[in-house]
Amino acid sequence: MADTPTPDASFLAALTTEHFVQQTAISTSISEMASRTTIYIMALSSALVATGFVTQSSEFFLPFVAVVLPSVFLLGAFTVLRLVDIAAENMQAHIGIARIRAYYRTLGDEAAFQFSKEFGRWPENDAEPSLRSPSTGESHAD
Repeated sequence: MADTPTPDASFLAALTTEHFVQQTAISTSISEMASRTTIYIMALSSALVATGFVTQSSEFFLPFVAVVLPSVFLLGAFTVLRLVDIAAENMQAHIGIARIRAYYRTLGDEAAFQFSKEFGRWPENDAEPSLRSPSTGESHAD
């Protein structure tokens, strides 16, 4: 790796900035996923509690259920669609970071060790993410 050209400082600064932007995008997407899920769960549980109260009156029960159940269903459908979209954006950001880390490995022997695939996350590391220890990155699969 000694014969690799030294990268321009402005290029490395841009690459580091892009890495930071991708990490921020991942953080933001996780936060949005949590918020949207919380909003849906709260709406669903509120609708169920309200339905319990409305069961006392047969006069209001049917109109209430006719309005609330489709609304909760639509909110759930739109929530799931957006969560799938966010997950796809999140995967793209992880792929971008993996590409940047692959370049970092070419910067020298120490960089090759520090940014090795074994210590990376998906998609660099081929181990199934659910089987890896978060603190060490080691796979628990046989």
